This record gives sequence, structure tokens and C-alpha cells, in this order.
Amino acid sequence: MAGQPNQPGAHQDRAREAPARTLHEAIRDLTTELSLDVVLQKVADLSRELVGASYSALGIMGEEGNLVQFITSGISRRGRDRIGRLPEGKGVLGTVLREEKPLRLADLSQHPDSVGFPPNHPNMRSFLGVPIVLKGKVLGDIYLANKIGAKEFSQEDEAMVSLFAGQAAVAIENARLFDAESRRSAQLDALNRIGREMTSILNLDELFRRVAELIQESFHFENVQVFWLDRINSDLQLRAVMGQVAGKIPVGAIQPLEQGIVGWVARNRQTVLCSDVTQDSRYFPQAGFDTSSELAVPVIGKDEILAVINVEGMEPYAFDNSDAQTLETLAAQLAVAIENILLYQQQHDQSRRLAVAEERDRIGRDLHDGVIQSIYAAGLTLEDIAHQAEKQPGEAYSRIDGVVGDLNQVIGDIRSYIMDLRPRELQGRGLDEALDSSVSYLQDKTGATVSMAVETDLTSLSELYTVNLWHIFQEAFSNVEKYARATKVSVNMGTQDGTLNLEITDDGVGFDLQKAELGKGYGISNIKDRAERLGGTLVIASSPGHGTRLEIRIPIK
Repeated sequence: MAGQPNQPGAHQDRAREAPARTLHEAIRDLTTELSLDVVLQKVADLSRELVGASYSALGIMGEEGNLVQFITSGISRRGRDRIGRLPEGKGVLGTVLREEKPLRLADLSQHPDSVGFPPNHPNMRSFLGVPIVLKGKVLGDIYLANKIGAKEFSQEDEAMVSLFAGQAAVAIENARLFDAESRRSAQLDALNRIGREMTSILNLDELFRRVAELIQESFHFENVQVFWLDRINSDLQLRAVMGQVAGKIPVGAIQPLEQGIVGWVARNRQTVLCSDVTQDSRYFPQAGFDTSSELAVPVIGKDEILAVINVEGMEPYAFDNSDAQTLETLAAQLAVAIENILLYQQQHDQSRRLAVAEERDRIGRDLHDGVIQSIYAAGLTLEDIAHQAEKQPGEAYSRIDGVVGDLNQVIGDIRSYIMDLRPRELQGRGLDEALDSSVSYLQDKTGATVSMAVETDLTSLSELYTVNLWHIFQEAFSNVEKYARATKVSVNMGTQDGTLNLEITDDGVGFDLQKAELGKGYGISNIKDRAERLGGTLVIASSPGHGTRLEIRIPIK
């Protein structure tokens, strides 16, 4: 009876229904996913199963019309690794991309656009390529090779894959929208968290390090760097680094302002999103690692460039416009945080200067009301004694003894004032103890290793030498903390032929002696003044990227 399973017509109907059911199941399986990576892999896997191909691949196009992703099926991960670099969309693959229509070949090698296969690539003969199109725009292509059980793919195979490609376009677009929305939401959450944390930091180095750390943790960028624009030396200083490049380029490294994408961003104050660094003439390779894509954003405060945030990827097209917008928002937050720290430091310095001025005024009043008045009174008494010395010499001698006693009291008062003016760190302890405490503080604050070699008996030095040497150490250590970004600091002090020799060396970023104004900043003028008060000299050796050495020679009297 017609329609019964054992009749030829029924077998033919089932044969025609089987591909339709297979296509329906593949589409249903595809549309249950929203993760973009999962959807792309399923398009490659399901298309291969749909028509019985040994190999399949999904090529995704970028904005410039080239392949930016290539997902394979039927080749093991080890096989993929042996092939090496992914295809760039040339040869027959490029033909499908350009012509935007299906291409079916019995022998791939016979096509005029065929360029052959790289070493370790599987041998492929029959071929079917179908574009994935959504609203007139090509999103990518499905590539199938080596039809199982036949010499080539059929017209029916082409029609089925074309229908599947239409559904794949919708699934890919939906997954992209979902992925973009999820990613944007996560980025906004991260921005809020980073913004809150930045407001609580009052040290620039700590701020840069923490921002780089949070960017790397929150957005999973492979490399993150924060560069500070040094206006004195007209170069860029690497102030923080996170990711795979950490340890390969040291914090404190100097980069010329004219070099690389980061330098271009600092000069032009514009964001650069470079999807493929090999195509950008501004890119300058750095030793120790390979970069394929780069995104650099300027940090601008009060209409001037302060810093540059730079992120790098190991694959092309690692970043998109959403990443650029996110980093630009974060850069604006960072600019505010930097300005807050600079304002805080300025107010702190002003408060310190005001406190010093008030203390000087107090000391002046105390000296005037006490010591100076006493000396003035002693002077008047001596004048009176001089007038009476011939008439009453016995009484004059007695009164002179009294003046001597008064002057001795004045000397005692002056000594008392000197002790009160002694640096707080030296009150109740010697220079050696104060130095040990200062070294511990410097190591804790900067993480640098400080080595001390002191061959001079510090306890034998006079008060004048002790106080001035302490101020020299204080200024030198302050420079290391604020500017050097050093990992090692050495202090060597000894006495030879009546001269105290002191050397303080660091391996930090250094500075340009020709450009730097030594009278401003760095505390160099204070160190020089302290050395000269003791009859000594100061010699400075420094250059960008090569640390700083202070050589102080002071005669011991």
C-alpha cells in the first residue's frame, strides 16, 4: 500500500526529510546559546556535521574587510598549533570574502586563486565556501573541505549550508549584542569601583600602581602600562606595569617623547586604537615581548597632558571602541585623582612652610625677649663699669665678675635653644640610631634595598656636623622616595686624611643635569648648602635611566 515503510516512495520521502530535520536540529542547537565564543565554535562544528565534511572553519571579518577570527572544526588543537599563524583571508578564502557568494570546488588546488597550504596543514581537495550575511553586510564565511563519502559537495549541500548561514548570522549578531552589553555592564561596574578606590590614594606612585593593577584585573588586558610625562626632561617615565610584560621592562624606564604610539598620544593628546601594529608606522617594538594590538589613551588635566594609559594584546583586534571609551572614562577619573594628590602635596608643603615660618618667628621673639635682652643689659653694665673703673676699681672688679656670670648664663640659654632646635629625629638619640630608623622607613616606603657601609665613628662628631649630616641624609632619602623609583640604594661613608667622604647612590630613573634646575626641587640646593656650611663640596652624577650618585667631601676639624 502506498505510503507504507517498505515501499520505495516512503524511503525517498524520508531521505528528503532527513536533511531538513538535521538543519532544523542544527539551527535549534545554535540558537540556544548566547555566549559569542560558544556560538562561533558551534557554527563551525554544526556546519561540518550538517553536510558530512572532514574539516570546517568559520572566518569572521573585521571592519577593514579582513579576517580577524578563524575558528576551526575537525583539526585538533595540537594540529592547529603545528600549522602556526592563522590565515589572513587570501587565496580562495579571500575570493569568497570578496565575491560574497557561495563557491563550490571539486579540487581546491585547481582554482586560479589557490595559493597552496602551509607546512603541517591537512590535505584538502573538495571545497565549499558560503558567506554569512546579515542585512546586506557580510559578517564572515563558512568554509568546508573534504566531503565524506563523495568526491565533492553537492548543490543540495550548498543550499543547506546557505540556509544555515542565514540563521548563523542572526545567532552571531545576537551573541555579539549580548556580549557587548554584558561587557559594557562589567566595565561600568569596574569603572565605579576603580573610581572609588582612586579617591582614597594620596601618593602618585601608589595611585599608578593600583590603577594598572585594577585595569588588568577588571578587564583582563594582557599588558597594562602607565606612563608619566616628565616635562623637565621631555620624556615619558614608566610608572606602573602589569601583565605579561611585568619584569621585562622595569618601572622607571625612560621612553623618548618622539617614540612609539605612546609618544604620539602624549604629543597629540589623542587616543590611538591600533588593531594591528604591523600596519601602523607609529609602533615601536620593545625588547622582550611581542605585541599585536595596542590601545593608548591620554590622561589630561587642566588642559595639559599628565600621563598615558597603554594596554597591549598578543593577538590582532584585541580591543574595540568600547574598550577605548572605557579607558577614556577611566583616564578622566585618573586625571582628577592626580590633581587631587598634587593639590594635597601643595597644601602640605604650604602648611610645612607656614609652620617653619611660625617657628622661626617664635624663636626670634624668644631670643629677643630673653637672650638678646640679657646681652644688651650686660653691655650697658660694662659701659657703666668702664666709666667708674678709675674712681672705684675695687667695685668695678666685683661688678665685672657679675657680668661674667650673666654672660655665662646667656651662653647656657643659647645652648638650651640649640638643643631645642635639634631635629626631632635626633632628640634623645645619636645620628647612627636616627639613620637606622630612616633607612627602615625608606625601605618600607619604596620597597628598595638599602645597603649601609659606615666606617666613621658618628658618636665622635660635633653637634654642628651631626645636625648638618642628618639634613643631608634626610634630603637625599627624600629624593629617592619621591623621584628615583629605585630598587637599590647604597650609602658609603668613611674618613681619610682628615676628610669625611660620603657617597649616596641609587639605581633609579636619574635626571638630566643639563636640563634640571638644581636650585628648584630635588632638595639638591639644600644638600649643597649643608655641605658648604661644614666647608665641604657636593658633586652630582646623574643621567636619565642611569640613577644618581651624590659625592660629598667635608673636612673634619
